[in-house]
Formats: sequence, structure tokens, C-alpha cells
Amino acid sequence: MIAKFLNSLEAILIPMLILLIAFIVDAGVLFYRVLPEYMNENLKLFASIMLGVAVAFPLLLTSVNSNLLKHKYKVGFPEIFGFCSFFMTLLFFDVFSAETKPFNWYLTTVFMCLLLGLIDYLYADLFVKKYNQINNLEQQQLDYENLKDKNRSLTEELNKSSTVLQQSKQELSKTKESLQMAISGLEEANEKLTCPHCGKLQKSVSAYRNHIGSCKDNPKNKLNGKIKSSPIKQES
Repeated sequence: MIAKFLNSLEAILIPMLILLIAFIVDAGVLFYRVLPEYMNENLKLFASIMLGVAVAFPLLLTSVNSNLLKHKYKVGFPEIFGFCSFFMTLLFFDVFSAETKPFNWYLTTVFMCLLLGLIDYLYADLFVKKYNQINNLEQQQLDYENLKDKNRSLTEELNKSSTVLQQSKQELSKTKESLQMAISGLEEANEKLTCPHCGKLQKSVSAYRNHIGSCKDNPKNKLNGKIKSSPIKQES
């Protein structure tokens, strides 16, 4: 559970918010120093806090939507945030004051300011990448669900098409059987209407009967003398 939390956006967001609170204090002190001295003390303090908040929280919104910003020379929000944190901390500790201080103080102060700027940069960069990673995972999950729904719809349509195809095959099989029966019936009818002597097909039963009675190849007609044989020519 701890490992899962450390790999989540919330684990990165908590230190990020702490850094933003420190940024509000830092910026508020700097604004308090530069605001006119003739301002009411309470109003000056309130204005400093509001200006600090106005500077800090847009940084969080900028980090979330940093992909919408233009990146020139590979410089984005994390680099700018880290540099601003470093420089503002230098101003906060009044490093550029005309009052001379021990070298050890300068070394310690600059190092701490640099360290804070580096941490701010790393957290901002990590926050941006983690936020984009989670968005990409959510988008991939959404695309996966859409593909599942589409695949489910295609499967249902395929099943319906398969059912229709089976029904068509059954109807075609029945039609084929009916056609074969019709062909068999037609052949049987043709067989009944075909003269067994000369092989001619008649159009109707009555025509068949009339033809049988007068067919020259009918042996009965030949025996009864209905068909006259052609005379034999005498040899000269």
C-alpha cells in the first residue's frame, strides 16, 4: 500500500503544495518589502499575502496544463519554476544586500537557495510528467473501454449475421429440395407425355393419346393396317 501511494499523484502533490506554501511566504515577504511604506500596515500585510497566493497558485495550474504552453529551446515550466524559486530565495535571504557578510554565510545561503531551486525543478518536472502519465493511462483505459464496447457490438452483429446466414442456408436447402421435387415431377410428367414408340414429347394428355393412336411406330397401328406401307418398286 505504501509503495502504491508513493507511486501515485497524491504523493507528489503533497510536497508540491508544501513548496507552493513556502513560495507564497517567500513571494509575500518580497512583496511586503517593495510595497509603499505609506500604506496601512494591515492592508500592506493583506496585499502581500494575496499577491503571494496570486503568484503561487497559478504556478500549480500552469504545471498541470504545461503541455499547452510553448516550449522554446526545450525550456518549459519546470525549468522556469526552478529558476524563479532559486532567484526569489536569494532575494528572500537578501543575498544582494550592500551589507558585507562572512563568506561562509554566502556559501551556505547560495547552496541552500540552489538546492531549493533544484528541488522545486525536480518536483515540478516530476509532477508534470506524472500528471501526463495518469492522463494518458486514463485515456488509454477510456479507449480500451470504447474498443470493448465496439467489439461487443461487432460480436453481436456478427452473431445476428450468423443467425441470418443459418436461416438463409435452411431456406436455401428447403428451396433446393422443392426445386428437386419439381424437377422430379417435371421429369415424371415428361416421361408420361413422351411417346414410347417414337420418343416425341407431347404437350398435353389429350395430345399424347391422339399421338399414340396415330403414331406410325406403334406396332398396333401397323398390325391393324392403319398405316399404309409404301409400295415396293418392281425391278426393271
